[in-house]
Amino acid sequence: MDTPKELTLEELRERIEAAGISIADHRLGMVRKLLSDALIHVRALDSRTIKTEEPAVRFALEGGPR
Repeated sequence: MDTPKELTLEELRERIEAAGISIADHRLGMVRKLLSDALIHVRALDSRTIKTEEPAVRFALEGGPR
């Protein structure tokens, strides 16, 4: 599996814009490092190996216990 890549400043700016928040330019380096560290495990996860399960469907008579 590929080594997780570092979050670029451009990607960080896109995420900030999508979130609708503002972060001072002098804080971008710190935020980039924190977000990269937080995402490292998510990016390393191979979701293809996780078995998908459907939620159980439950039926109840109208007015009956659920």
